[in-house]
Amino acid sequence: MLLPTVAPMAAQLDAADAKTLIAQLAKPTPATIDFSEIRFSPLLKQPLIVSGTLGYQGPTSLDRHVTQPYRETTEIRGDSVRVRREGEPERSFGLKRAPELQGLLSAFTSLLAGDHSAVEREFTIDASGDTSAWRILLAPRDARLSRRVKLIRIEGRNDAPRCFSIIGDNNGASMMLLGATAHVELPKPVTREWLERFCSQPNE
Repeated sequence: MLLPTVAPMAAQLDAADAKTLIAQLAKPTPATIDFSEIRFSPLLKQPLIVSGTLGYQGPTSLDRHVTQPYRETTEIRGDSVRVRREGEPERSFGLKRAPELQGLLSAFTSLLAGDHSAVEREFTIDASGDTSAWRILLAPRDARLSRRVKLIRIEGRNDAPRCFSIIGDNNGASMMLLGATAHVELPKPVTREWLERFCSQPNE
């Protein structure tokens, strides 16, 4: 259920290779990247699709700007989250109330900092492929977080992540396409199986 339904990448990276791979993902701040998120949940009759940009401000700061199909800005600063959505009152809450955002912040910002030690503190790391086409699987070490976030899967090429998936409980998943990949035309209807195959193909 958690792994793509295609043949896995052949080479398993050792610890030194994984450290080198994560180091090459480092980006200067501030940095922005386009995203298209497809959310699957047993509570939804069909996937929810939103798109916009992610703004990386540093290790504990991340902005998520949704521009389609509505306008919403989520700002994460440390343990605080502020959400502003067009036509609705502003909301603020602690990051621990939102496990998926907590997982996104911990994994995404640590990877974009190229900080292998920070990633390893929060997750067990399983990397495969090579530095030109790779996959990183992250399993949360925190017991409370792992009850809601089972696995984070990142696939990419060279120094650019192209797919970032958070696999949750109850068969839910948030799957983000990043950068140029965010603008690919999705099939109708889009399925998790299609996205997993797409993200696993290094030449797509």
